Amino acid sequence: MPSLLIRNADWIATQNEKREVIRNASILIRDGVITEIGNRVQSADAEIDGKGKIALPGLINTHTHLSMTLFRGFADDMLLQDWLQKKIWPLEAKHTDETCYFGALLGSAEMIMSGTTTLMDMYFHMDKVAKAVNESGLRGFLSHGLIDFFDQAKARLEQDSTRKFFDFVRTLANPRIRFAVGPHAPYTCSEEMLLWAKEFAEKNGAIVHIHVAETRREQADFQKQHGMRVVEYLDKIGALSKNMLAAHCAWLTKSEIRLLGKAGVSVAHCPVSNMKIATGGVAALPEMFEEGLAVGLGTDSASSNNTLDMFETMKVCALLQKAHRWDPTVLNAQKALDLATIDGARALGVQKEIGSIEAGKRADIILIDARAPNMVPIHGKDTVISDLVYSVSAANVDTTIVDGHVLMQNREIKSLNMDEILPKAQELALQMVAS
Repeated sequence: MPSLLIRNADWIATQNEKREVIRNASILIRDGVITEIGNRVQSADAEIDGKGKIALPGLINTHTHLSMTLFRGFADDMLLQDWLQKKIWPLEAKHTDETCYFGALLGSAEMIMSGTTTLMDMYFHMDKVAKAVNESGLRGFLSHGLIDFFDQAKARLEQDSTRKFFDFVRTLANPRIRFAVGPHAPYTCSEEMLLWAKEFAEKNGAIVHIHVAETRREQADFQKQHGMRVVEYLDKIGALSKNMLAAHCAWLTKSEIRLLGKAGVSVAHCPVSNMKIATGGVAALPEMFEEGLAVGLGTDSASSNNTLDMFETMKVCALLQKAHRWDPTVLNAQKALDLATIDGARALGVQKEIGSIEAGKRADIILIDARAPNMVPIHGKDTVISDLVYSVSAANVDTTIVDGHVLMQNREIKSLNMDEILPKAQELALQMVAS
């Protein structure tokens, strides 16, 4: 693999342990690994001019559903149950291998163009999603959505689908594509299914990706049916584990957060989606931090967001916490960037591989155009992080690199054929709606 040099970037937001921001320095990449950072790096097989750019770690989206990108804008401004029952579920029933594949390609392209380099996905037809993510060059943790609706026969079919997907991921033999187990939620999966998911994940060193406490109704229903709250139920049946990544967690008590912390569960916070669907709850991030939970950020799907833009998610995350707590200091820009980078890596258990720009880590790096009007002026090192969180938009992402491979440069995607993907995605989306 040719070596790559990012020469003389204006700024490097390393996100290392000291959160160093380095001025006028270069980054050398060999065999997909960052080998050197500094101003004395000489040459490489290929170069990217970093002048006028800010380098930072690729963003990490810890919860999404790529193929639902085909549903963008189809069912907006609706009550949650109407949104699901009248629009989304009927449309999902029409999904095919082809629609999931092109939906995932479209979502992957959007992520590349908005600076995301790693994603955690849960959906259906996951072999086609894996094929799309593999072709895109992104780093993906992928799970088949397990739903048994408390039916043993359906549970066996779902478990077989998960085993087959596990085998499929192994055939890819690509370290960028990793298998995860995806029990949809405690209200759609039986106790037996939840425990099977935990056991299968632990046996195969995988993450359990699950929706938890997204809505107030979910908590009320569990209280009525089980006499306890959702996390208390998961704890009682023994389903919590350090392998678990719980998405949303918007309606948790302090005692539930303590249970998650004790079990080592990680959280994927999805502020934009939760606000748009009007779940009403705001994830208690300060309390999660106090209990030592690893928290990452997620966009959720483009049908409930409506973008996969992690820069937007970072900003909204910070603003939501400030507004909700009446405290502008409760979650600062540095912590917001942490959630989208190194903390997201920690939530996925890969903080030693990605999440920061450091020698020895995989080269997942993005470059931001610092010469764009919305990025001028930069007052100095102390404001670079604030600029990245509060000023940057997806349109400012100039270059996206994963594992040392350039997926986009000068806003041109190199890893995917957009002339094919865009019209095909448009065609398939209209067909699904019309049929």
